[in-house]
Amino acid sequence: MIVSLPVLDWLVQRQPAPPPALLERMAEALGAVDATTAESAAGSASASGAEGAGLPPIPAALGAAALDRLRAVLESPGDRAAAIDLLAADALLTYALEAAAEAGPAALEATARAFGPDRLATLLPGRS
Repeated sequence: MIVSLPVLDWLVQRQPAPPPALLERMAEALGAVDATTAESAAGSASASGAEGAGLPPIPAALGAAALDRLRAVLESPGDRAAAIDLLAADALLTYALEAAAEAGPAALEATARAFGPDRLATLLPGRS
């Protein structure tokens, strides 16, 4: 899949710029997330009761990519090579919140709900 240019453009404009290896892993994660996955992530915000149904596309894509990297980490317990995926997940989620904050308070609230602790807990084994 081709990474959405607006999302990648937004990401590479961040200052300070992420280290090259981290940026590369984040771009790979964004490439693994298709528009349907990001829209599904955006829809979860409205299902959780956030005002302003859905998320803007950039926070939705960044958040969905963060969840993808967290899944990869959880599938590789104890594998030190997964450390870069954990760093990428952290950075992507942080950037999702930053992009949402730029879009305004409603977008920030929706993003925090969509990718908050309850959503992250669903990634743990035995949780759904």
